[in-house]
Amino acid sequence: MQKKQSRFKGGINSFISRMKGFISITNRNLSLITLWLLFAGAAIYNIQNQDWHKPHRLVKDDVQNYYIYSAAAVVYHNYKLEEVYSKLPSDIKSNLWLSRHKESGRYYSKMSMGMAMAYAPFTAFAHYVLVPLMNYPADGYSPPYKIGLLMSALCFFLFGLWHLRKILLKYFSEHVVALTLIVIAFGTNITWYISSEATMSHVYSFALVVYLYRLIERWIAKPTIGLTVLTGLIFGLVVLIRPTNIMFLVLFFTGSNFIERLRFLLKNYARLILMMSAFLLVWAPQLIFWKWVSGDWFLYTYNDEGFFWNNPQIISSLLSYRKGWLVYTPLMAMIFVGLPFLWIKYRGLFWQVITVLILATYINSSWWCWWFGGSFGNRSYIDIYGIMALAIAAFFQAVASLKKNWLNIAGTLVLAAFVSLNLFQTWQYRMGLIHYISETKVTYWKNFLKTDFQPGYFESLVNPDHNYGVKGIYYPVTEATVEEKRLLKERVETNQEYIKNYYLQKAALDKNVQNLINSGNYESKTDSIYSVWAINEYRYFVKRNLF
Repeated sequence: MQKKQSRFKGGINSFISRMKGFISITNRNLSLITLWLLFAGAAIYNIQNQDWHKPHRLVKDDVQNYYIYSAAAVVYHNYKLEEVYSKLPSDIKSNLWLSRHKESGRYYSKMSMGMAMAYAPFTAFAHYVLVPLMNYPADGYSPPYKIGLLMSALCFFLFGLWHLRKILLKYFSEHVVALTLIVIAFGTNITWYISSEATMSHVYSFALVVYLYRLIERWIAKPTIGLTVLTGLIFGLVVLIRPTNIMFLVLFFTGSNFIERLRFLLKNYARLILMMSAFLLVWAPQLIFWKWVSGDWFLYTYNDEGFFWNNPQIISSLLSYRKGWLVYTPLMAMIFVGLPFLWIKYRGLFWQVITVLILATYINSSWWCWWFGGSFGNRSYIDIYGIMALAIAAFFQAVASLKKNWLNIAGTLVLAAFVSLNLFQTWQYRMGLIHYISETKVTYWKNFLKTDFQPGYFESLVNPDHNYGVKGIYYPVTEATVEEKRLLKERVETNQEYIKNYYLQKAALDKNVQNLINSGNYESKTDSIYSVWAINEYRYFVKRNLF
């Protein structure tokens, strides 16, 4: 009997000892385990969805313009896009909008080649391995190619989380890093861009910016030739994917001591020249292509779209119901709470985060289409999430250092609630319960936490007026709800003078419209200017088929 009791106690002690060992190993590697679980979750979700079998998933909208260069190089071995276009499947042609240069007649994509370079290895894998194995057409757009593109997105997602973890562990504990990774991956709108629109540029930019940050810090510590070249190549790719990412140049100057950084850069000017050469090497194919298309080394492909640096829509970009960053990604508000803690403990990190945050906000809100088209939340901020994670982690570390169990438990519950909200709203967006471009305060709260459409939702949507947006004019008076447009249609059909009077009133009351009109060299009276303008607006109104 005593022997049995002794064996039983020995077994219990052995089990407890093993559990302690397991918990110890888990605690020491918590952030790594979390990273792999996040990646597994994203991968499993995409495998279950099988979006590669759906015609309007993975390769659509912007992605078609990114991907055409990759398909042209890997599949068709032809840089002449007009010839490639003629060989594409008919359903792809109908949704691919290539531009044609007026003088040369040559085709080009609105988007730059950066994303095509990121896609290329995976497109090649799909073309030379998956297509023969799966027996699909080698046209660049069949399911194997979409699988290849999805693989690229998942790999970049893993790559970004991996290097973000490495960066954070230099300053913060395993538990804090694990929590920060969860917030970034599943508590922000990056969730949508790794689950349903994974092939858009955002996950790729997120990953490459994180890697660039790490490379710069390593290069500052030890500027070897290898690191110099690699940093230049990655920086070139980051900017080629999204030219406004040139703002990350500030990472070379911001740190604990600006003067020391500046001296270091001047001292290593030869390395900087080498880095710049590597940067330009990445850009070389794009520059050569533009030269071939237009005769100029640089070709602005966005036509009348541009920035309004003197009219940034900062409040709208951050807080509007249409696409406000902090409305649809509320956990990012922790950045502002974490900044004081960075200032206290890591002054160099503070300057890096605050500088990038200010630049990104100003640039994003100055773009004419500050809502950045159809998207879940304001997608333009995703590029900076890796750097913003430093402020979030600083906030978590400060809370953890208080060693108040009740505070940690309450904080964890609140965090879990907001992560759950993000996951639920991501699902809502996929189902159309959150509109891709026309949300308002009314529609947001109508469908908030709802699983089906509420009465009056569609009638309360407000479409943005792109024709005014490209001119830098943003007013509620230039926009109308669906219901208001229906009533307007009835009035116009019965009395066409109504719309003229509508625009006359708008012109008379709108100061910015007045400035726009008065900027011309008009000799007529103000009333005449308004009348002419109103008639032209009526013509635009009909031409745009708003009815």
